[in-house]
Amino acid sequence: MSFSGRRYQQVAKQIRNTLLSGELPVGGRLPSERDLSERYGASRATIREAIIMLELQGLVEVKQGSGIFFVENVDNNSLIGEAESSIGPFELLQARQLLETNIASFAATQITAAHVREMRALLKAQEEEINGDSKRFNELDHNFHMVIADATQNNMLIQMAQSMWDSVRTENPLWDALNAQYFHEKRLQSLWLSDHKNILIALQKRSPQETKQAVWQHIENAKKELFKVSNVEEPDFEGYLFAANAVPTLNNDIE
Repeated sequence: MSFSGRRYQQVAKQIRNTLLSGELPVGGRLPSERDLSERYGASRATIREAIIMLELQGLVEVKQGSGIFFVENVDNNSLIGEAESSIGPFELLQARQLLETNIASFAATQITAAHVREMRALLKAQEEEINGDSKRFNELDHNFHMVIADATQNNMLIQMAQSMWDSVRTENPLWDALNAQYFHEKRLQSLWLSDHKNILIALQKRSPQETKQAVWQHIENAKKELFKVSNVEEPDFEGYLFAANAVPTLNNDIE
């Protein structure tokens, strides 16, 4: 079976080999996202993931409004991802949107005062770490989401949430590189904190629907930031993750 996460690694290697073969000079502009999709027989989401991977390796540079450029002839030891998870960043965000929203929705019906106090303390700690220790901020982010899972008081759901974070977010070199290069900015930390506050407000109201929407929007914001990094040809391309597998946004009712 072929998974899209593994596919983006394969495509990244193919593009990398093409660049290093001399087909394009250093400083040259790569074909458009659409052309790359057709050439390598991959979806646009897969192409975006591959380009992110190559950019983090220092092989290409994404210039908003201009395109993707071959910037450096790196050596073979610079390739990220040989041992990384087969799960790509867009694939992870889609899974989180589908799973975490429902976990949080159920948590709204089971949450206790102790959970609320713990989440308030985490938000206060996150606020103190804005523009500070990004590693600590990310740890607090993880802890906040795990308290939501714990609020379900369902061990299976807690294990599912923990497994998703442990196997991908903390053990995936591509995610580590994305966090280090892009997601540590004060602007984004402030956005994540604001999202978390909205989630807590919905949980305190014990509203499954509002909680689901708040978590959905939080992950939607992360997805939009990832689009900004990877999709230079059409930054707002279609407004959702996979054209063939659309998921609802906050403009629609979430059942």
